[in-house]
Amino acid sequence: MGKHHITIHDNFIRAILADKGIAIDYFQNFLPSFVSDKLDFSTLTQIPDSYVSEQLRKTMSDIVYSCRLKNNENEVKVSLLIEHKSFADKYTPIQIGGYIFSALQKQIDNKEKLSIIIPILLYHGQGRWEYRGVGSLFANLEKEWKRFIPDFDYIYNDLGSISDESVELLNNKFLVAALLALKHSFQKNWLNDNAGKVLVLTENATVNLQKSLIVYLFGNSALKEPRIIEILESLPFTLKETVMSTLDVFLEKGKK
Repeated sequence: MGKHHITIHDNFIRAILADKGIAIDYFQNFLPSFVSDKLDFSTLTQIPDSYVSEQLRKTMSDIVYSCRLKNNENEVKVSLLIEHKSFADKYTPIQIGGYIFSALQKQIDNKEKLSIIIPILLYHGQGRWEYRGVGSLFANLEKEWKRFIPDFDYIYNDLGSISDESVELLNNKFLVAALLALKHSFQKNWLNDNAGKVLVLTENATVNLQKSLIVYLFGNSALKEPRIIEILESLPFTLKETVMSTLDVFLEKGKK
């Protein structure tokens, strides 16, 4: 997969999950209940990229949030780290491990009380990709030697394993639109048939969120002009104007 396509996916993920409301709805729906039920989402705060080392910032495409626990007298914090992948990569557990230890070291350097790091892997690639830990990378290793392998879990969110019907049950309609666009980002026929439906789901979102999805949707779909006109004619007036103005800017940048 080309660097350009990876950047398109990364930019979209960053844009939607940088919105606190969208992030909260995502966490509440996709974190295990034993985690989400204990988090005070009113304290959710996005942590800047400086949270990890400069070396890791060159390769990471993640979003990091900090959140306090409910009824927490000791002010223990939990850090939620979202790593996104649009292709299968068996070495991702090592990459996530690097983020975890970099973030913990940063907490030490800042003289902070150590907080738990909960990694979330969001995957929407074409192929099937099973959850695997670091230990799976060491084949035929004797049991006694496994004690030397760092062991940690991460939350694996594979959009391909979730039905469209289940996604559409989410209350946040923009999150529904975003997840459907991500899930079907490599399926040109699906995008051609459902682009209008996805856009309508964004009607009540902020203009910035709408623009992010419009750029991502049309950047992946390769829709022809007659189909774009057909879609535009089916949209509510205010949404149509946002789509048209965003596409004008998008196409102008493409020409340059």
